[in-house]
Amino acid sequence: MAKEVNGYSASQIALHWIIVVLVAFQFLAHNAIEASWRAFQNGEVPPESATVLTYMHVGVGLAVLLCMLCRIYLRLTRGVPSPPVDEPRILKIVSEAVHGMIYILLLLLPISGAVAWFFDASPAATAHVFMEKLLLGLIAAHIGGALFQHLIRRSDVVMRMFAPERT
Repeated sequence: MAKEVNGYSASQIALHWIIVVLVAFQFLAHNAIEASWRAFQNGEVPPESATVLTYMHVGVGLAVLLCMLCRIYLRLTRGVPSPPVDEPRILKIVSEAVHGMIYILLLLLPISGAVAWFFDASPAATAHVFMEKLLLGLIAAHIGGALFQHLIRRSDVVMRMFAPERT
């Protein structure tokens, strides 16, 4: 299983930032796939302007899923750095909960989106929209926590995601 490490590997850091970019794209392309979904639900042809972004949204969702599977594999086999030693227990619990929920959502969102899109499953689409909003809130909490660590606690937590551990 994973060993104790002091920092993230270059692969872990790259996957983190790739997923950030992919998820940002998903939020930006959301209106296109929503327009296509509504058109399909009404038996209409989706707007031509939405078609390319819709296919990109589907492809990027698959890329997010694959990147997340790689992240989980690396987390389990390589490990991740421990929180700062002086970090209060409540912050450790909140951090683990936020990270865990983000990981779960970044697995479930592509799956629910694919089920909704390819199987015309409205319940999966409803779940997808709910999870999308939840993910947005968790991302805000994650960024807020990172800023709190960096600016208030003056820990090295944020910097670990920019510079790989030297082995």
